[in-house]
Amino acid sequence: MPRRGTRLTGRGLALLLCGAAATAGAAWLGERDLVWLGLALTSLPLLAAVYLQLARPRVSQHRTLTPDTVAVGSATHAVLQVANQAPAQASALQFVDDAPAELGGGVGFVIARGFGRWRQAVGYTLQADKRGRFEVGPLLGTASDPFGLARRRFTAAGGTSLLRVTPRIWPLGDLAGGAGLGAAGDATPQRIGQAGQDDVLVREHRHGDGMRRVHWRMTAKQGDLMVRLEEHPWDPSSTLIVDTRRSAHLGSGPTGSLEWAVSAVASIAALLVEGRYRLAVLAPSGTVFASGHTVGHAARHAMLEALTELDESEETWLGTAVADPEALATSASLVAATGLLHAADAAALAAAGGRARSLIALVPDARAWGSPSEDHDDACRLLRNHGWTVETYRPGEPVPDVWGRVAR
Repeated sequence: MPRRGTRLTGRGLALLLCGAAATAGAAWLGERDLVWLGLALTSLPLLAAVYLQLARPRVSQHRTLTPDTVAVGSATHAVLQVANQAPAQASALQFVDDAPAELGGGVGFVIARGFGRWRQAVGYTLQADKRGRFEVGPLLGTASDPFGLARRRFTAAGGTSLLRVTPRIWPLGDLAGGAGLGAAGDATPQRIGQAGQDDVLVREHRHGDGMRRVHWRMTAKQGDLMVRLEEHPWDPSSTLIVDTRRSAHLGSGPTGSLEWAVSAVASIAALLVEGRYRLAVLAPSGTVFASGHTVGHAARHAMLEALTELDESEETWLGTAVADPEALATSASLVAATGLLHAADAAALAAAGGRARSLIALVPDARAWGSPSEDHDDACRLLRNHGWTVETYRPGEPVPDVWGRVAR
């Protein structure tokens, strides 16, 4: 909406110019009566502007969003309680409740109440088509004189409201079977020392173990290179990879493959957090979320906050998501929700999943999405050859249906 202030409308400006021309013409002709008529016409728009300046509306509002947190693709209901405290304001007031384009843009309405103070409730619906945090408001208004010769733009008191749009969380049942999601840790560990806070678990060194994990005292005792276990074998952990590469995804908005992948990862993460898994969510842009020792509702909330803010990436190689082998060293399971894959992407995933017990990839059915790709099909075959369970998803297919096929 244009800047605030009082201005003449097109009608008022035309009347002002006509009045000035009539006054000048009448004066040149010596027609005194017409001069007074021209002056009257000229003064009307000016008087309208003065009226709006003196009888400016004093409008306030209180906005309620129900709910104020919605899943992408859902809607929220906004209710505005609009009040005017300027009794001299007689004309109808036009309003636009400002909103970003991701919510469909601002919503306009008119309140015509005449003289006196008043209060009016107005409701409307906002459609949330993108994840993120969005400000709704401010409420912008336009007042005019009864003849429409001038208008005044203003911002109602009351501020803005915050709408939080999260990924959609699908119910995926329970962890019985867990689609093969196992507990972290390594087989046949040995305990060093007495039970207590300083317990240490060790196992034999394997290819890929960092030297900083070597337990030298136990190595000397056993005669073989031994490494510390950073996680207890009963401490379940999982790493989820969400492919946010703009170039890899198909479709757009809440029905696109990017939102499908984010929703799938959010749903799986919620399931694992409820199962008290230690969880990490990785993307080509880096680590999105790591639960650490946070569990339960706090972990779920933090995970949703992180995925709500997750943006598309300009990266072209999925391998940047798994570039740190230490971040994957203790994960018993690796789940990736991706866009279209190339051989280099599949090779990076295959290398990253070398030590995990459970390897799952959720990939788009390229033909169903209208973009058949031999490279994508070859990449999926490469993953299967390296022990990955690869399941495809189609446009609009519910996440539980795809996850159910994995869990069978």
